[in-house]
Amino acid sequence: MMSASNRASLWRIFAAPLLILGASLVGLVAALVANGPGDWISWFALSAPLLAVVWGRLRRAR
Repeated sequence: MMSASNRASLWRIFAAPLLILGASLVGLVAALVANGPGDWISWFALSAPLLAVVWGRLRRAR
């Protein structure tokens, strides 16, 4: 069995990738089925992976 601290550390490891996955899925679905405001939602949601990479690079450069 996993202890509470192991479960907490697993959540910390996989939280960001799961959030990026969710944003990407929302963006893809919005791009396929929505028009007008859905286009803005898709652009915003699909920029999440790019923003995560830029943020990680900037953080690592320090």
